[in-house]
Amino acid sequence: MKINIFEDNGTPVIAPEGKIDHVTVNEFESKINELGEKHDSLILDMAGVEYVSSAALRAILNASDMLESKNGLVLKNVNNKVMEIFNITRFTDYLDIR
Repeated sequence: MKINIFEDNGTPVIAPEGKIDHVTVNEFESKINELGEKHDSLILDMAGVEYVSSAALRAILNASDMLESKNGLVLKNVNNKVMEIFNITRFTDYLDIR
């Protein structure tokens, strides 16, 4: 997995590429925590994500909880395969997916 980081109108964007699973989740979560501590909001650009495991779901939910009292977490460009996982797990009820 590769993690790209850039800004969109002053908001940090984390754009992982590949699979977020038990092997790669620690790096993913570390980047989220690092940026989440310094900023009021984050964008996860999921365009390059092929697969999310339960570990990835936990990391995303934790990030959403961490930023809930601030301006929040937004997920963008979620492909159909990953969106299906979000729908099955009902994460669509809790996450801001655009």
